[in-house]
Order: sequence, then structure tokens, then C-alpha cells
Amino acid sequence: MALPAWSIWFFRISCLVVALAVLRVLMAPLALVMPDIAYYFPERSVAASLHIIGGPLALALAPFQLSESLRRRYTRLHRLSGYVYGLAILLAGFGSLIMLPHFRGALSSATGFAVLGLLWITFTARGIWFAVQKNIVQHRRYMLRSVALTFAAVTLRIMMIPLIASGWTSTETYLITAWASWMINLAFVEFILLRNTGHAGVFRMASDGNISKTPVP
Repeated sequence: MALPAWSIWFFRISCLVVALAVLRVLMAPLALVMPDIAYYFPERSVAASLHIIGGPLALALAPFQLSESLRRRYTRLHRLSGYVYGLAILLAGFGSLIMLPHFRGALSSATGFAVLGLLWITFTARGIWFAVQKNIVQHRRYMLRSVALTFAAVTLRIMMIPLIASGWTSTETYLITAWASWMINLAFVEFILLRNTGHAGVFRMASDGNISKTPVP
């Protein structure tokens, strides 16, 4: 199965653009860049800081971690950046969970973000654990799930645009985006895994967008 080339580039570019947009907090006032997060300062400043730094770092690393060519040429770098990716998610995920008791939106929205945070940490931890155990099949499956949840940062912002244009506040948009932003991504990945993996293969994404199975010795 081949993914359209534009979709691969959209994934890569959107990850980097959103990551850099969020990291503007290092140079611009937080109230201007991310007003919804600024609400959590100063009561949950540590948790909020972990979230707004760890999240973009993981998002920026995701395209490189999925690159088949980079993984083959720079195995050690892939392994090292994978640990950095995992640590970034651990910090961002726990930061978001700590912030949730002070969330200003509806309970259903908070629940959606809570499930996202828990799955994000769990999938990533399992992916790294399988890598340590040298179970490459399960490692790649769980890291793809992890990236799907990481990409929710992009999906959420895309979904917010028409909702806010329709008159919704950013908090009101969470009624939809708190769940849909990650469930759509995860459903897509599960579909791809179902189509392209089995007991005799490993999912891989080549730089040309081709998706196939790599035989397991």
C-alpha cells in the first residue's frame, strides 16, 4: 500500500510547523502565544512548562523517528532520539494530567484529554520496552500508535479553525477536539496496521511513502 507523497510531506511539515509555533513561548509572552495554557500559571507552572516544552519536542522528532532511510543509516541516532522522544512524552503527558484538575472546560472534554494523556504515555512506554526486548514488530506497532497520539496536536488545531470561525470559543471546541483529535489518528493507524502487518512482517514507511511489510527473520 502506498500513501500519497503529499500526505507524507504534510505530516512532516505540519509536525515541525506546529512544534515551532508552540515553542515561540521561549521568545514571546505565553499569554500571547498560548493563552489557554497561560491560565495555569502560576499555580501549575511546572506542569504547564513540562507540557509546552515536551509536547513540541516529541512532535518535532516524530517524522525523523518514522523515516526508514534515517533509521537504517543512523541506527544509534535513531535509538538515542527515540529515548529523547519517550522522555519528552513522559514529561508532557504527566504535565497535562497534573493540569487537568484545573481545566476550565466540560468534564467530557477533560476526560478526553485524560484518556489521551494516559494512552500517550502507555503506548510510548510499551514501544520503548519492546525495543529494549528487541521485539521490533511490537516496537514499531506501538510507536506508530504513539506518533498518532502525538500528531493530535496538529489535528486538534486543524479542527479548531472552522469551529472558531463559526463562533465557538477555544474552550468550547474541546467538546469535539478533546476526543476526535486523537481518535481519528489512532483509527487511521490501526487501519494501516491491520492492512499491512501480520505475524510475518513489520510495518515500515519508506521515504517515498510506500508502506509494506519487512520480513522478520
